[in-house]
Formats: sequence, C-alpha cells, structure tokens
Amino acid sequence: MTDPADATAAPTGRPTLVTVALVAWIVGAVAVLLLGLLSLTFPVTTLREQIVDGGGTASDADGLVTVLRTVGVLFVVIGAAVGFLAGPTCRRGDVRFRRALMVLSALAALFLLGSVLIGFAVVPLMATVGALTFLVASLLVYRPGAAAWFAPSADEGTAP
Repeated sequence: MTDPADATAAPTGRPTLVTVALVAWIVGAVAVLLLGLLSLTFPVTTLREQIVDGGGTASDADGLVTVLRTVGVLFVVIGAAVGFLAGPTCRRGDVRFRRALMVLSALAALFLLGSVLIGFAVVPLMATVGALTFLVASLLVYRPGAAAWFAPSADEGTAP
C-alpha cells in the first residue's frame, strides 16, 4: 500500500509544463533582448531626414531618437532580467522567483504591446512574440500540473 504522504510530495522530475514555460520565457527574453539591441543600433540618419522632410524640426527628430534609444535600453533590461530570473533558481522550483518572474513578465508584456500600439517597437512582430511568450509562460507555471513543483518543501519553512 502507498503512503498518503508520498502522494503530496513534490515530484522528483520537473513537470513538462514547467519546462515549456521556462523555454517560453527564454525565447521571449531573447526576442526582447534582440529587439532592444535593434532599437539601440537603428540607423537614425534616415529617420531624422524623414522627420525634417515631413515638416518637423531637428529638435523633434532628436526627441524621437532619444525616446527610441530609451525604449531600446528598457527592452534590453527587461530581456536580461527575464532571462536571469528564468535561469537556475526558477528551474529549481523557488516559488518567490516564479512570482517575481510572472509579475515582471506581465508588466513587460503590457509595455511591449503598448510600444507596438504607439509605434516605438522597431520590429513589431518581435515585440508581439516576446509579449505573447511571456504571457503563455506566466499562465503555464500556474497550472495545477506545475503547482507541485513550486510548492515549498518541508525543510524550507517560512521566513519570519
């Protein structure tokens, strides 16, 4: 006969849902990181010429370039942070990192989709893919099949 305590123990192997979510987070992080690098290295001379030829001033063009570069830096930071959080600690099943990663992913997805709607994403498809993979991964780690992996173990106890 099986012991009932064995049925509630954390699984020895990582569930497939957790593995798929981690891969989705990594794919999204790489997409957002590349998007940020593209934003930072975007050739701005043609953009400035188009703005000035369209009736804008040089200061308008410089302001737009500054916003584009700032968005690029934010994309790089978001991609690096998600990639870092989805690394070894979350793979081991730490519930705190799952929560932090889910919140960061949700906020990043809103920022990415907002940048697509406003028009500051250099490659809108890449920003959309990054946002969707973040949302899918966040949903997968909260499925019942993945919950046991992130359950705190008996020896971990709660911190005061």
